[in-house]
Amino acid sequence: MEKFLHGLSGTLHILAAVTWIGSMIYNKYAVAPALKPLAPTKAQAINMMATKSFAPLTWTSLVVLTATGIYGAVGKWKDLAPLAVKPAGVMLSVKLLLVAALVVILFAKIYYYGPKMKYLISPSTPKNQENDLALARTTRETLIMSNLHLATGIAIIIAAVVMRKLLEKAG
Repeated sequence: MEKFLHGLSGTLHILAAVTWIGSMIYNKYAVAPALKPLAPTKAQAINMMATKSFAPLTWTSLVVLTATGIYGAVGKWKDLAPLAVKPAGVMLSVKLLLVAALVVILFAKIYYYGPKMKYLISPSTPKNQENDLALARTTRETLIMSNLHLATGIAIIIAAVVMRKLLEKAG
């Protein structure tokens, strides 16, 4: 039964990671290019609607990744601890730091850039040069954050593969 649970947990972990990273790739390489011909305000509004539609999937992925990650780490604890000495433990530490960075970036996008962008594209916001410049600057910043989010997600996948190889070698 334990082997089945570890297999199920690993499968769910990979599925959640693919879902999270896949949605970022879809947004970057399908949604964003499709919005380029539109006016910045309209493009941002549509992008925010798409992001809102993806939110339940993102949060579900985050919960599944956290739960299955903890379950998987507890199951391999003897091969991972102490974190600062064993190679697989060091790689787990790196992966956890990257995950923390990924979550911080996600929260910044949702709770800082989201409201800021919502204000800038709102019909009630005055349409003047200052707000146009703020919209352009915020759009660039969100693009940088999105690229950093995706790069961090890919780095986590690479760290996971390296960690898996180190665990296979240790076991």
